[in-house]
Amino acid sequence: AEDGWQTIFPILEPAHVHGMSEGKAGQSEGNWTLSWIWKMQGISATREVLADALCIEWCKARAHAHCWTEEVQLLLEEMQHVREFLSWHATWWDEQAGRRTGLPDAASEGIKAYAKCQASLRRNLRIAFNNMWVVIESSTTTKVQL
Repeated sequence: AEDGWQTIFPILEPAHVHGMSEGKAGQSEGNWTLSWIWKMQGISATREVLADALCIEWCKARAHAHCWTEEVQLLLEEMQHVREFLSWHATWWDEQAGRRTGLPDAASEGIKAYAKCQASLRRNLRIAFNNMWVVIESSTTTKVQL
């Protein structure tokens, strides 16, 4: 076949020349593909050398995946802490509404209104965060096997 060597040795474009651990500009580490030049058997690189290099890259990628999994778990835990704090803080403000006694009616009413407003703000923040975070939590329910 006339095109046999072209299949074995594709045209080398500038975009193909990059390190094994590097992707194209704008690609994230988990989404790049290995350039064909790393898959070729050359004069200086044997299959064993390539296999070792790929094994090292796989180990690095696996370590990164473990780190990101831990980061996601920490993020989910922190989100839960924020929810609990906002609930506690709203209750605390509710309790503050009746703490001051012996004040004129207008001052007492103002203090109660302020405390109830603060409690409401905390509850509304909690609801807003829940609505934003439901997407994050639903996308992290599927566990990745590492």
